[in-house]
Amino acid sequence: MAISHRTNRLKLIGTPAVEQLQNGRYQLTVNCTTINRREDWYSANKARIFPDFGSLQSAEMSIDGLAPRTGEAYTDMRLVSVQSLTQGDQYIVTLVYQTLGASFVQVKDDTVALGTNGLRTVNRVSIAKAGTDIPTDDKDIGVDYIDHQIDAETAVRCFLSSYEIDDTDSYREFTRNYIQAGTLSVSESNESEGVVKVTTTFLVTEGTTVGPVIARSTGEFAGLKTIAVTTLQDSAGQSIVHSGANTVHQYNRMVDFTYPGVLSIGGDSITGTGGTTNLYNFNLEPPVQAKIESRVSVIFQTSADIVAGDFTFNDGDTGGAASGLWNPTEWASTYMSGISWNYSPFSETKGLRGYRISTTLSGITEVAGAAGDNAYSHLGVVVFTSKSPLFLEKETNTSPGSLKAAINGVSDSQGRQTIVNGKRIFGSTPYRMEISGGPIDPAGVKFTLDVDLRPAFSDVDGNTYYKKTIITSTIPAQ
Repeated sequence: MAISHRTNRLKLIGTPAVEQLQNGRYQLTVNCTTINRREDWYSANKARIFPDFGSLQSAEMSIDGLAPRTGEAYTDMRLVSVQSLTQGDQYIVTLVYQTLGASFVQVKDDTVALGTNGLRTVNRVSIAKAGTDIPTDDKDIGVDYIDHQIDAETAVRCFLSSYEIDDTDSYREFTRNYIQAGTLSVSESNESEGVVKVTTTFLVTEGTTVGPVIARSTGEFAGLKTIAVTTLQDSAGQSIVHSGANTVHQYNRMVDFTYPGVLSIGGDSITGTGGTTNLYNFNLEPPVQAKIESRVSVIFQTSADIVAGDFTFNDGDTGGAASGLWNPTEWASTYMSGISWNYSPFSETKGLRGYRISTTLSGITEVAGAAGDNAYSHLGVVVFTSKSPLFLEKETNTSPGSLKAAINGVSDSQGRQTIVNGKRIFGSTPYRMEISGGPIDPAGVKFTLDVDLRPAFSDVDGNTYYKKTIITSTIPAQ
């Protein structure tokens, strides 16, 4: 005797086929014949042989319904497909059922792929009976996430980027796509003077960046929020202002430098039939402007100050730190005093802009002389006493800041042999020639030639950063 399925009007053909699906689900395919193959296909009779989609395998049909046999019914086995065909003199109805419960179950394991910049993408498909509510924690795009793990790896957080709901009378299929949060892209561009502008685009959440943030914008990728962050770095990938200040670039450049003129005291001797005449002069070598090689250091800092340490900056080049800022605040001057011909006293001082002094007294020979009656005081200080004609002494100070060279003497008794810068000195009278002041000889010394500080940029929080340019050079010999 034929076995019926859900109604006396459907008779089983052989044994139903059972397929085991993933996650505890099954698919059941049942082939049946009808008792009236000529008329059961009529529209008026379709309710006799076609159960409702989504109805349980165990449910009796409304016409001539039958309960399942003991142990026959599968839990939550619901109708998903019905079709019929004629085979010989039989009218066959095929019913397909699947396990469809009241909560979502994955149809299969996740489909995983690596997308942009190696970020993981996860496709997850779940199914439940028709009308099942979508979980509230699984449909907020860009907010809801899964911690996805493959085998024994550390879980990767992936955010919901899109979802799709496929509804039928039998089931609700819920498809979600997740993308791993992280770095989508990094682009770099070389700006001027060693600055690298780096734009990092993050997906969903902003990650860690290096350097001051000068721009931030948002966008969209695959349904998720992107954050593009632009920072400034040096060529080594460090912040251009790490530790408050950072030398980001160095290069050599020819710069203008003016060698100071040189002021010195020199002696000439002229010998003729009338004897020997000594001429003591202020000698001048004029200033010279030249191009010299220098080291340019570009620094970015958070401070708006030029500090004393900038003037003794160490550029890392030969010579170590600079000795100071080349910025002379005084120039050389001359002084001479005495009594000229016709007993005319004189005392003259002149400043020489752009000049330094040389403390080398060339062509001058000291003469101790015998004791005499001549004395000389300068600015209230006794220079010498009890000196005879032709006495001559040298006086020098080579300390920076106190540079000085002078000669002090007594003219010959007849007033014919001593000329001081063009003035004949009256016989047996004291005189003084002095040069002083001005900077040291810069040749061979390392100096800071210039410090320039100006605002460079502001970050997104309104903080101002400054660019400092320091120029240093070991001054070559003239």
